[in-house]
Order: sequence, then structure tokens, then C-alpha cells
Amino acid sequence: MSSTAKSFTPGRGPHVGLLFLLCLLLLTSVSYADTLFQRSSTQLEEKARHTQADDYCFVVMGDSRSNDAVFKKALRTAAGFNPLFILHGGDYSTEGGEEETANFLTLLEKNAPGIPVFVVLGNHENPKVFEKTIGPPRFTAAVPRLGLKVVALDNSQNRLHSTDLDYLKRELASAPGATFVAMHVPPETKRWRGHTFTKGAAELEQMVAAAPTVRGLFFAHSHLYDASVFGGVPAFISGGAGAPLVWMSRHGERVNHILVVRVRKGQASFQMVQLK
Repeated sequence: MSSTAKSFTPGRGPHVGLLFLLCLLLLTSVSYADTLFQRSSTQLEEKARHTQADDYCFVVMGDSRSNDAVFKKALRTAAGFNPLFILHGGDYSTEGGEEETANFLTLLEKNAPGIPVFVVLGNHENPKVFEKTIGPPRFTAAVPRLGLKVVALDNSQNRLHSTDLDYLKRELASAPGATFVAMHVPPETKRWRGHTFTKGAAELEQMVAAAPTVRGLFFAHSHLYDASVFGGVPAFISGGAGAPLVWMSRHGERVNHILVVRVRKGQASFQMVQLK
């Protein structure tokens, strides 16, 4: 069985003819045909064929803008774990322009060659450049043979719209044993107060709590590392891949780092690796 990676783009209206739907699907396919997302999807399919089904890992990192030296170190450290893929939690850039995006892609190619990289849309990205070059604002990457699914949502504007919540609901309805959910901005909780979102957070928590196969939640946005629980599921902020670290925080660690996620027989473990 091969891996699959797909994106979701909402329709423009409820009364759409079959011909228009077909055209829309074609245009959607074409628009992401030459993106990092599509290239990584192809790489993931090939890499998954040679991955041990009951023991593999992937790496999470985020907020790599403004410091190429640290980001290079993050990528090289990640590559040392031979991950199935890297999940970037967003904010690879300061303004998201074409030049910054091209530099980001070059850094990936030079420091993590051959490793699929999937990127969550961050608030510093330019959505038009992102969709043209990086990929869709919400997507699913799945490897059926491994029982793995990663669902990424777009809350880059500090809210989860019904479009994303509906998308997540559909994806969780067919979620395999090792499912993970990612988005850029963390939800507001008793522990996480600053740089968080509230609109859609309660619905997200209820949805996650009702999904027994969700093994972990990944966020970025705050430039630190922290681990908590949300909806009964391990939840992490990984925002230390290069952006200036927070000056102070009541919770978490002010460290440049990556997060290594290892899945053994459907169960996930998490290791924060500080960059030296």
C-alpha cells in the first residue's frame, strides 16, 4: 500500500454543476503540482515503502525565520534521525515573499536532502506565495501501510474557521491508529495564555477528545518549547528553529530545538532535542 497526501480547498458555493466541479478539481491539482507539498508527497510515498511498519519517526520544528544558521543546525540534526518526514509548524519567513521562500527551499535542499518536508501556514507567510510555491493551507499526509495520518489546519489568523473544523472532522472519521494534528497558533488554555487563539479552540478540544486515535498535537508561533495536554492528548509548542526566542515565559523552555516523534506499534513517544 502506498502513502497518500492530499489537500482541501473549499468550494465557492452550494450549487455547483458537475462540469465546474471537475474543472475545479483539475485547477486545484495543477495549482499544487509544482510545490514543495507535491514533491514531498511523492518522496513520502517512495520513502514509506522502505520504512519499518512498526517503528519509525518523524521530526517537528517551527518558527525558523530570521536565523539561517540555527535553521541549518535544526535541519541537519533532524536528518541525523533519518526521519520519515519533517513537519514544519510555520513561520519559515518574516514576510513570506518569493525571495525568502526561495532561500527556505534552498536551505531544505542543502541541509535535509531527500527528506519530505510538509509546512503549516504561519502568520508571517504570504498566503499567495505559500500556495504557489509551498503548498495548500490545509492538508493531510497519510501512509496507510503504517497506519499514519497527519492533518494540518490553517489558523494563521488566530482562529479556526468552520472550514478547518469541518475538514478535521472528516479526516478524523477515518483516522488510523497513529493520527496527529498540527496548526501554527496554540489554543488558549490555563497553561498557554499568550500568543494563542480562542475562536474554534473549544470545538477543537471536543473533537480531539472524542478521537481515540489522535496521538499528538503540534503547534508553533511561540518561540520556545513546551509540552502540555489538550483534549486528553499530548500537545506541544515547537517554535525554536531559528526565530528569536521569547524573552521570558511562565512555562516552557527558551531553547532552540527540534521535536522527534517516534511511533512504535501505533504508540507515540516524544523527545525534545536541544540544538547544540
